[in-house]
Amino acid sequence: MNTFTTNTWAKYLLITFSIYWMLGCSSESSAPLNKAFHNTTAHYNAYFISHEKLRQVEDAIWSAMKPDYNHTLLVYPPLDSTMATTYKSELEDCIKKASIVIQYHKNSKWVDDSYNLIGQARMYGYDFPNAVTTFKYVNTKGEDVDARHWAIVNLMRTFIENGEYANAEEASAYLESEILNKKNLKSLYLTRAYYYQVIDDKDKMVRNLVMADPILNKDERSRYYFIIGQIYQEIGFNSAAYEYYKKCIASNPKYELAFYAKLNIAQVTELGDSKDLKKVRKYFKKLVSDEKNIEFQDRIYYEWGKFELKHNYLDEAIAKFNLSIRNSVQDPRQKGVSYISLGEIYYDTLADYSTAQAYYDSAVNVLPKTYEHYATVKHRAEVLNDFITQINTITLQDSLLRLADMDSATVMNLFVEQATKNKEQEEEAAKEAEEQERYNTADFSGFDQPTGVGGSSWYFSNRGAVSSGRMGFQQVWGTRVLEDHWRRSVKETISANTIDEKSVEEVDPVEENDIGLSREELIMNDAIGMYKQIPLTEEAKAEANKKLELAYYELGKIYYFDLNEKANAVNTFTSFTDNYADSEHSPEVHYLLYLIYRDIEDEAKAKEISDFMHLENPNSIYTKLIDNPDYEELSNQANEILSKRYKGIYALYLNNELDSANQIIENLLAAYPDVKFSANLKILRILIIGKTQPLADYQLALNSFLEEYPDHELNAYAKELLDASYNYKGNLAKLKAAEYFHSTTDKYFFVVQTRNPDDAEEVNSKLQELVADNFGDQRLEIGSLVLSDSTELILVQTFEAIDNALLFIDIVKAKQFLDDSINPNFVITETNFDILYKSKEIDAYLEFYKEHF
Repeated sequence: MNTFTTNTWAKYLLITFSIYWMLGCSSESSAPLNKAFHNTTAHYNAYFISHEKLRQVEDAIWSAMKPDYNHTLLVYPPLDSTMATTYKSELEDCIKKASIVIQYHKNSKWVDDSYNLIGQARMYGYDFPNAVTTFKYVNTKGEDVDARHWAIVNLMRTFIENGEYANAEEASAYLESEILNKKNLKSLYLTRAYYYQVIDDKDKMVRNLVMADPILNKDERSRYYFIIGQIYQEIGFNSAAYEYYKKCIASNPKYELAFYAKLNIAQVTELGDSKDLKKVRKYFKKLVSDEKNIEFQDRIYYEWGKFELKHNYLDEAIAKFNLSIRNSVQDPRQKGVSYISLGEIYYDTLADYSTAQAYYDSAVNVLPKTYEHYATVKHRAEVLNDFITQINTITLQDSLLRLADMDSATVMNLFVEQATKNKEQEEEAAKEAEEQERYNTADFSGFDQPTGVGGSSWYFSNRGAVSSGRMGFQQVWGTRVLEDHWRRSVKETISANTIDEKSVEEVDPVEENDIGLSREELIMNDAIGMYKQIPLTEEAKAEANKKLELAYYELGKIYYFDLNEKANAVNTFTSFTDNYADSEHSPEVHYLLYLIYRDIEDEAKAKEISDFMHLENPNSIYTKLIDNPDYEELSNQANEILSKRYKGIYALYLNNELDSANQIIENLLAAYPDVKFSANLKILRILIIGKTQPLADYQLALNSFLEEYPDHELNAYAKELLDASYNYKGNLAKLKAAEYFHSTTDKYFFVVQTRNPDDAEEVNSKLQELVADNFGDQRLEIGSLVLSDSTELILVQTFEAIDNALLFIDIVKAKQFLDDSINPNFVITETNFDILYKSKEIDAYLEFYKEHF
């Protein structure tokens, strides 16, 4: 009988253990040893690498977000499709590694977490439909309750980024009754705060941030304390804001955040007496003098200006805003905001429109076009530019006409005196420039040491550079007196009795070259050039009076419609009616005066104008409008006026400048009530209500519109808006139930939805140009099809392959001539288009499109 040796037993034991181990490594087995192996392998290999890749992407997203301290800081950095391409490879690697856990470690506890990593990677990669699918899968199939909660929180974030706010709110509401761990609860509070920030509900936003406070990590508290302080400051709770700014500083934040917290503390400090005022001013001075704050001086002076303005010290505020501008070197946005602050003081408080125009003009020139209120600033600058143009026209033409009535010898003597004065100023400027040049070109050899300032590399030590620069400057600008706003073509207005270079345009008095002429001859040439501008003939006087007539007419409308200055509008329109009674604009001017007097409840004046209009212009449409605001004959002229103004107002609406848009709409509707185009303005006003007021007010406004315009072409559109507001949840269910078919072999159309003929014509023209430039070899045709009373579809057909259709829509997006919020556009198969046209449910297809394309 054979006996086993010790070595033989050892061999059998090793073989048995190996077989057991290999069987135990199966990803399907639930044996303890097996699960331990897969948990460890999954966690510290694929999952760990995937998690690190995702963390790198998150760090990159946060780093790319430049904080804007003029506004409340964002709770989360918003996602961007363009930026997503920069970290595409990291996200793909993250998904790949997380998929290894799912595929090879199915029985580990890291499967649900790996699905969540994939969902987050898809969210950061702007692949929202697939991110939603992934998070929903974890919620319904996941075994780990914490992973399911984490999926729902991130599902909410995905909905927010994709603009699906109703779905985001549903996800938030679902978690109300769930018990969350610390990590998930913190993320829920922050995600809710982000949601309320996006929809601009500051009260609920700050509540969620305050609830998150006890569970925030130490290294993130300072930033969220600062945001809470900003919100409390914005809604007027200064004492609470003060406390949170102090908590921010006490939490040892980065220097920049601590600096802005200190700045904002000064703004929310309650002043008890003059001692407190001096204390705060001393605080600002300390911040300015601190060497560490040199790069922030523009911001310090700006906040100092806001503080002075808040306490009605206008002169101090103006001085500080100007210091902010002078100290602004690297931040054009801050410089532009300081210009705007000065413009607002002169515009809103001092009603000094000429000075305001200069500051708004500067703001438009330096602000980046991405500035959120750029459209409003530009609109106000354009209004003020037009205002200054009319003022200068009136001043110049009135002065010239007065001079035309004076004795020619007297006028010529005045011009010679002015030309002599101009020559003396020019000579004085040249003398100062020569002295400055001598100073600049003096021997600074003692300073030409390697200090980084002296030497030939320093501009002002280089005679040739200085001389060349001066010559280039004078070629463009001429010889200029050192003064504020010297670059501007618009100067201060003049009195009619003062004759200087501001009242007479610069012209060349003689054709020949001035070289070789004496000083007296040069002065006489200048005087002759001034004299030539005087309207001496009847024809020239008539032309000057025509310019005055149009300037008074336009200026009065600017005062009334844009500046809301009724008293100045009355004075301007009265000057017009006194001097240009026979003008073609006279009936409209009288009508606008009638409206103003009625607005200010001067019934006697309103009746006087009404009687005058009935006597002098009984057949004018404006007279009939006084009797009947619904008078149809006004539509041709009034509708033209309104339609011209509508485009600018709609641009303000698209840029979310809702207050400005609404104010202009109110003024126009007051002036031209109930003509045909008024309905377009009222619909736009209702859309503004939908963005700024409760749903009930929005529905009430729509119902009122339907009652007021039962037969108007916009009635159907208003009914659609009202139905959508009443049947919100029903629409959601209908969208989910829509039956469309996914195919890769069908023929494809590109479709654009439009709601008015002008829009359709413009879209058609752009598409024709795009097809000709990029798809000339595919024989594509462009046509239109009416879907409903308020909707027309523009079709590009037919794409034989889906790749060509998707390429077309990518090029359309790159061209950026379509706004998805106004003109939804999509690719659709020929089969699905038949379903769409029969059902008329375009929203249902758009939901299908988001999911499959």
